[in-house]
Amino acid sequence: MRASFIALVAACLPVPLQAQAAASPAPVKPMTAAETMPVEAGEGRAVAQKLADELVRSFVYRGQAEAYAAMLKANAAAGRYDKGGRAQIAHLMTDDLMAVHKDGHLTVRVAEPEDKAGPGGGGGPNLPPLIQSAKTIAPGIGYIRFSAFLGTDEEMAGVRKWLAENKDAKALIFDLRNHHGGGIQEQDVIFSYLYDKPTPLVQMAMAKAIYDEHGSPMPDSPTIHWTAEGDKVVTTHQAVPGEATALRRAKVFVLVSNKTASAAEHFALALKSSGRATLIGEATAGANHFGGPTELNDHFYVWMPVGRTYDVKSGKDWEGTGVAPDVEADPKQALVLALEKAGVPHEQAVKLDAQEVPAEPVHADKLRAR
Repeated sequence: MRASFIALVAACLPVPLQAQAAASPAPVKPMTAAETMPVEAGEGRAVAQKLADELVRSFVYRGQAEAYAAMLKANAAAGRYDKGGRAQIAHLMTDDLMAVHKDGHLTVRVAEPEDKAGPGGGGGPNLPPLIQSAKTIAPGIGYIRFSAFLGTDEEMAGVRKWLAENKDAKALIFDLRNHHGGGIQEQDVIFSYLYDKPTPLVQMAMAKAIYDEHGSPMPDSPTIHWTAEGDKVVTTHQAVPGEATALRRAKVFVLVSNKTASAAEHFALALKSSGRATLIGEATAGANHFGGPTELNDHFYVWMPVGRTYDVKSGKDWEGTGVAPDVEADPKQALVLALEKAGVPHEQAVKLDAQEVPAEPVHADKLRAR
């Protein structure tokens, strides 16, 4: 499980609650047998100690890791993790970590039997369809709405099909308002249509010791190449142009909200920083650090942040603050605004928006504290 790093997935976001227009929430997913099982004698203390050690070894910032570790050891010695169901203990440890220092991905979880092959970085079977909608929403305007970038064959085929069908579009709208995160495979395909020359998008860095032992969540590829710089390895994620189509000149709009997380924030910042898109909505979730699962024992694992992604110009990342939109607006109205900016009359934009009902709310009144 330790080597199964999953890039960028947002561990912090909840499972689907309700459609944008639904009157009441969907039923809460019941806890599994593994989650309700009480911790064994001494298990909570042992897990806390292992977590403390793993944080000091792997967490993206050593100083924060040492503060986390000191807290966990003190709480374990005081018996804080001795009693309760496993899900209760996992939530308690996560809350304790966030009280020391907020991080949008760091999460203790209960391992299910199927996780033995390596748990994912978030979402999985609890997500809506990865592509909720992909169409030509109005003449010359392509529209696509994602739940995550998980790189499945079906999702990759869907992205390529949508791009091909809209290759002559005058505008593209990417709806990431309830996007949970994922990787860069879909992004690389999209970027290949939007840029006419190799273009730096964002930079990433992680500890060289972690890279040497486990590799990277994002291995070397035509768009990624890791190089050593002292005790770190760094890379610039760049756009590599593909087929020359009208999309290189198309207007691009990205719809964002406080539920837009992780890889979706990577995507939004890449397009914003390079001047290729207009972001419409509100500041994103603020879950920056990438990483993957690390086993703590047979029943617990931690989603461990091991690196950071940051702007090629400023060197700043979006952890805790999110990516700011270019056009600030109620995220529920973001599609209407994008359609209007693409040339659609207001009344028609409102009607088109009403036909697109995301599988989850496009704004969270309360997110997990970071």
